[in-house]
Amino acid sequence: MNILLASTALLVPVILIYWLDRRSRSKLARIPGPPSHPFFGHSFLVPKIKLWKYFEELAHQYGRIVKLNVGQDIIILSHPSDAEELARKYGSNNLRLSMLPYGENLKRQRAAFHQMLQPRVIGGYEEMQHTESLRLMVDLVEAPNRFYHHFQRFPASLVFTLSYGQRLNDDGRDLADVTEVFTQFVRDIGPGAHLVDAFPVLDRLPDFLSPCANLILSLAPVLKALNGSRWRSEAQRKHQRELEVYGRLALDVKAQMEKDPEMECFAARLWDQQEKLNLTDEELFYIAGSAFAAGTDTNTLTLLWFVMAMALYPATMKKAQQEIDSVFNSDSLPNFSRMKDLPYCFALVKEVFRWGPAAPLSIPHYTDADDEYKGYTIHKGTTVISSIWNMHHNEEEFPDSYTFNPERFLSKGSVSGDGAESLTEGHYGFGFGRRKCPGLHLAAKSTWLAIVRVLWAFNIEPRKDASGNIMEIDPDSCTPGLTSYVF
Repeated sequence: MNILLASTALLVPVILIYWLDRRSRSKLARIPGPPSHPFFGHSFLVPKIKLWKYFEELAHQYGRIVKLNVGQDIIILSHPSDAEELARKYGSNNLRLSMLPYGENLKRQRAAFHQMLQPRVIGGYEEMQHTESLRLMVDLVEAPNRFYHHFQRFPASLVFTLSYGQRLNDDGRDLADVTEVFTQFVRDIGPGAHLVDAFPVLDRLPDFLSPCANLILSLAPVLKALNGSRWRSEAQRKHQRELEVYGRLALDVKAQMEKDPEMECFAARLWDQQEKLNLTDEELFYIAGSAFAAGTDTNTLTLLWFVMAMALYPATMKKAQQEIDSVFNSDSLPNFSRMKDLPYCFALVKEVFRWGPAAPLSIPHYTDADDEYKGYTIHKGTTVISSIWNMHHNEEEFPDSYTFNPERFLSKGSVSGDGAESLTEGHYGFGFGRRKCPGLHLAAKSTWLAIVRVLWAFNIEPRKDASGNIMEIDPDSCTPGLTSYVF
């Protein structure tokens, strides 16, 4: 009974503060959005899976800027000009480059990343890309049914070599560890992923009171749908797990450098210039580890979307294969030397980026001050999410957007620059402004090479069941999260 009374006493001020906060905000200019519950806002309307599809419905109904509230305000942007404008302003505080607020920390970490990923040095990685893509082809010949694993290993091994100076081990430990922590990160940054997202006032409780949220949940079972009551202890545990994984990999490089001072890789370069770049050990761990995790996840997904597109659109695959055969004969393995001679393949790769964006939603960012935009008031602490999915399915810019059609990019011009730069243009899969993926050119060239070589060597067809009937392929077969998994 005493426990019940104590927990009820704790719940009352939490509810009061939350209600007063929402009441004060309700008097301000309202950004369009669906009707909300007077207390829970939109917490029970926001789905846990295929969030980008829900945001697409909202954009069709309410316009290119939509507001939700799951305890904190969320603004969804569905037009690239809005994303470009607001991406210049907002950030959030973390060790991850993608989550840093604008300022000196962001500048230092981007400077470190650019040492490995700036366009002028990407050409120096072509031999690695050739080697790993050849391994991909061998793997596909030996075990075609394990294509998912092969398409995951290809970018992982490439980025692992660049980051840590060695080929990825076949035992799968490093890839499994990094996939684990990155997947958890993706789950945790979604809107309403934790109870504290719906009730930000709980974050004001001292650490020793945070477990009380569990008791609140036990007294109000309906709130269990909001998940994650032990937000601080869970966050600390996950942070330590990330440091364990990323730290082990980076410290292995440091140990190797003592034996081989000339060791060359991204992590070794960071250790050499740690003082100059003013990086802490933890920042260094995250910079190298994030390059490996993000480069693996997004490139894998893009290649899987490519496989699905070719299975669904065999005429497109045949057209690309004919172009490749006209440039590279059966004894000549495709390479970067004649990228500009394959305009249809170029357009096909760009259409893969558009048709199946690896990250349908941007990393959430948070306003660090009150702001005005297009007559709307955006409060400090508002979550801002760019819906890449909505932008790629804007019928004005991409007519018949759900159809895979490389010709739409052929009509927009031929290959320009060094090739890789053109691959990142005409769609929004790599982000906006200073928040653009720093590894976009490396990712684009690696994806192009893998796709062209796979098309040169293989046909991609839908699977058949035991009766010999073609199995249905559903492009909506995606798992939840910021990134989308197919198959």
